[in-house]
Amino acid sequence: MREVFQSHLRPLDGENYQVRECLISHTRYRMATRCVLQYTLRLANPETGRERSQWVTGVMYAGDRTRRIWEELRRSDLGRAVPGASPTFAPFSYIPDLDMLVQVFPYDRRLPALPLLMEGPPPELEPLLLARFGLGDWRAEAWNVEPVRYLTEKRATLRLTARAQDAATGRAEEKRFYAKVYHDEEGERTHQVLRALWEKADAGEAGFTVARPIAYLSDLRTLVQEEVSGTSLQDMLRRGDDVTSVVRKVARALATLHLNNDVVAPRHHRLRDNVARLERAGKFLQRTCPHLRTEIEEAVGGVVAGLEEAPLAPTHGDLRPDHIMLDGDRLILIDLDDFAWGDPILDVGRLSAVLAKVHLRSPLHHDHPRAVAQTFVEEYFAHVPEAWRTRLPLHYAGAYLRLAFGLLRHQSPGWPDKVEAMVEEARDSLAGKVW
Repeated sequence: MREVFQSHLRPLDGENYQVRECLISHTRYRMATRCVLQYTLRLANPETGRERSQWVTGVMYAGDRTRRIWEELRRSDLGRAVPGASPTFAPFSYIPDLDMLVQVFPYDRRLPALPLLMEGPPPELEPLLLARFGLGDWRAEAWNVEPVRYLTEKRATLRLTARAQDAATGRAEEKRFYAKVYHDEEGERTHQVLRALWEKADAGEAGFTVARPIAYLSDLRTLVQEEVSGTSLQDMLRRGDDVTSVVRKVARALATLHLNNDVVAPRHHRLRDNVARLERAGKFLQRTCPHLRTEIEEAVGGVVAGLEEAPLAPTHGDLRPDHIMLDGDRLILIDLDDFAWGDPILDVGRLSAVLAKVHLRSPLHHDHPRAVAQTFVEEYFAHVPEAWRTRLPLHYAGAYLRLAFGLLRHQSPGWPDKVEAMVEEARDSLAGKVW
């Protein structure tokens, strides 16, 4: 694809770019309907030596839908460059030979607010952000907007850094905020969750807190929240810190969340939803790793056969170490887009699998990750009904299968060996060799 983009992309800023590198950063595939390939390009200007990175996405639909979408975009305002968004190439284009629609970040046909927000906060948002500086007559001197995370046609996260000065005292400060842009009303649901959990934490009714929500802009489908300070559990694990006390604290906070039946959650994830997601992941794994077809089929079948409908509880839905922050004694849970009523052991299975999976790729540290995961699990079940423990081997196995699916979607280096190890870990869990 490097050569394809080199010959196809049309620069708008007058520079002569060479595509030095083209890496797949994310894939989404739905059988017989749609394929999304997100690329990170490394561009270089041979005359100046200047290099830059650029996200580019190729979208392909079944039938003639891709061409029809392209024709609609040509007639719409979405393809017009937004002043200040600094597009490197034409926002949208079409490659006939591949029947591929190409979208150049920050332009995304399902996230029309994205290029507008890349210019800075809109007029209705700026006063709300400046109010977070506290008392005084604060006026913005400069805004800096950086993309943090981008999932084509679904959501994007932007970091907004404001430098402001109090007109009365001349004092200057800098604060950061995060804006999450959604393709649907998911942001409004997340805003409701954050408000409810923030109020509970502020009243001392929870063992954790969340990022403070500032506003939800319905016209832009954008959620704005304060920056969360602290260190992620992910960073602690990477540094090799002793996280025993941290994972115990996480376990207690998670138990408090799961036992709190008056938390409002906008969605319900029932057994059939979990089964459907797992079966889709299994089919994708089998197609991509045909040599593991039997093992994958047995693992998925074992999880599905063992699961039963469980009492629902408030769940994070995507609990992993980079979504857990520590700031002194404060524990903060972030990225609550998947918050829902569901089986609470989904959270436990997911986090324990991520905590333990380091041993799959690091033989020198085989025992430590398992010990960390075991500490988390034992502390959690000391605070919830013991009967819940019987579902852990099933959800742990399911979590490993979904982690393997995620490796394939992101084309992580060395994925064949890692996928094989993860499938084997799932089978061991079902055989009672892990818990």
